[in-house]
Amino acid sequence: MSSTDDFEVETISEIMVPFHHHPLSSYASEFLTSCSLCLFSTFLGEIVTRIRYQCTDCGLKLHDECINSLSLNRPFLCNHILKVYTHIFTSSGRIYENTCHFCQSKLEFLFARCTICNLNVDIECLFALPPLTISEPKHHKHSLSLLLRLVTFTCNACGVEGDRNPYVCLECNLMVHKDCVENLPRVISINRHDHRISHTFHLGEKEGDWECGVCRKMINWVYGGYKCSRCPSYAVHSRCATRKEVWDGLELEDVPEEEEEIEDPFKVINDKGDIIHFSHEEHVLRLDENYVTDDANMRCRCCILAINGDPCYRCVECDFILHEACANLPRKKRHLLHNHKLTLSSTLINKDIFHECGACGIYTDGFIYECRHEDCKKKIIKYDVRCSSVSEPFHHDLHQHPLYFTLQSSRRCQACNKEIKDDPLNCTICEGYSLCMRCATLPRKVKHSCDDHFLSLCQGIGNSSGDLWCDICETKTDPSVCYYTCEECGLSLHIDCVLGDLYYMKLGITEPDVEIHPNNGATRPLCINCGFRCKFPFFFRFIDEEPAVYSCSIYSCASED
Repeated sequence: MSSTDDFEVETISEIMVPFHHHPLSSYASEFLTSCSLCLFSTFLGEIVTRIRYQCTDCGLKLHDECINSLSLNRPFLCNHILKVYTHIFTSSGRIYENTCHFCQSKLEFLFARCTICNLNVDIECLFALPPLTISEPKHHKHSLSLLLRLVTFTCNACGVEGDRNPYVCLECNLMVHKDCVENLPRVISINRHDHRISHTFHLGEKEGDWECGVCRKMINWVYGGYKCSRCPSYAVHSRCATRKEVWDGLELEDVPEEEEEIEDPFKVINDKGDIIHFSHEEHVLRLDENYVTDDANMRCRCCILAINGDPCYRCVECDFILHEACANLPRKKRHLLHNHKLTLSSTLINKDIFHECGACGIYTDGFIYECRHEDCKKKIIKYDVRCSSVSEPFHHDLHQHPLYFTLQSSRRCQACNKEIKDDPLNCTICEGYSLCMRCATLPRKVKHSCDDHFLSLCQGIGNSSGDLWCDICETKTDPSVCYYTCEECGLSLHIDCVLGDLYYMKLGITEPDVEIHPNNGATRPLCINCGFRCKFPFFFRFIDEEPAVYSCSIYSCASED
């Protein structure tokens, strides 16, 4: 009997195996042990008796089942016998390549190595080797064979360069990533296009360049991508089309394409064009194409923006009003912000108080688009109608070129100079120009009690001294970020001072004990949170509090909750 660590071992014999450079001692243990290769433990005694092998030089422990059935006893994919090592140093002290040839992960304590091909395989990949041949690939008519070597190639399926182990079709002269062979779907729907798109290994030539419908960069027509059979000029990079922000993860090959019946947002009830809208079914709405009001607080109940002379539907019995464009918003639609279809919801029906938009982070009690897909039940996916109405190409007064959702993150907004956490709108011509969703959806023209004229968005224009001053908070205005100005009076006003953070909420009672008021009195109320006189155009008043309690920001109220 001899002792090895905490085990008592009965030595039977020594054997040499092709995959290890030291002799292995055969022994039987009465204690729980773990195999170095399969990492499973077995127990000797009442269950079953098994012979184990141990290398006394490097501590390698093996089940006999692993030795007898292991592919290491046979030539590897490269047609050579691999050897098992427990360290990355050669006998001369030189370090082997310390990453796995397949997964490129850093090698751990144990790995296999082909000394002829200079190829290392970690234990996880050793038990999950890629097949030498894929006989029936998803969407190719010939078998594909593994080329096991370091070789630079461009994948014919996705157009992205690889550096090892392509699958090749000698008949078609194709080289493809293993992941593309196994995982690229054949037919999909994406949130950038109304029709299904299908994968092809060869886009082919056309008049002009192929432009990706997601990242807006050029696609090399020699390689593969996704095309629309109905729109001959529409194509998307394979990698762009299958991003989780774009694709819902469903393979639609052999799934019949059926048009979903989506209920109209309203019903026309007479020859005058009067309607019953789903959000206000108790009364009739009538179109007024020339409605003008001096009341800056007369807001569309959907987007909560001022009417400002736009065509609108007005209720014939109450003060309910909708922009004509808002009344026509579809009940369901695809949008760039999410990979599932979104459903239009009215807070009037759901009796919700307010929502935080998932794109711009602004609170609103107007209509929202929300995801009701099974995969998003535990998430809160909601966007206000302003952000949900942004489409490509997006044109903004602050920039001369169209903007796109190109999924380039870690950008800085050129309008507010703040870091953009989520996907911004980007210019494909001006490198580095981006807008966050909050700035992209700011009202282009607004009214404020400090001026009789409309205020418009402006950026980059200073006066002769270079200093701009906000007449509301009486501090400097930075001309490098966007601000509101009156072209006739020369005012320059901070965005937050003009809008505040209650601008997108309806005046009146929003909760049983809270109501929103315009801040247009002779004396501004004292804010309970910041301790200063409320400078924003609207404020909360807590009804049940005596004396009256006020707050000029919803964010301070939310943080207290």
